[in-house]
Amino acid sequence: MILTTNLIDNFFDDSFAIRKMNKINYTDDVTHDEDGATIKLKVPGFNKKSIDISVDSETLTIEGKTDDDSFTKRYSVDNKFDFDSIDAKVVYGLLTLSVPYKAEVKPRKIKVN
Repeated sequence: MILTTNLIDNFFDDSFAIRKMNKINYTDDVTHDEDGATIKLKVPGFNKKSIDISVDSETLTIEGKTDDDSFTKRYSVDNKFDFDSIDAKVVYGLLTLSVPYKAEVKPRKIKVN
């Protein structure tokens, strides 16, 4: 019986360890191009109603909260971005933010005559 009890104890210890190890890591990918920046953040289990996005002069903050989980991500930003034109959408557990540059800081093509 001791062996069975130890097996049961080990089973419960392992199951809790696995749950801790498998805690979701909200990984992100930030890319830049001539139009601005794009942030892609994996948010499985969250929808548009459970995500809040705010921005001030220095920080873009993304917060998600459900009954089972929550997360907060912060990004340092500067005034070259057009905060009024940020576009955000969640599709199949992937949050995508398009953060465009202000028109005056976008690269311009100059035609050579």
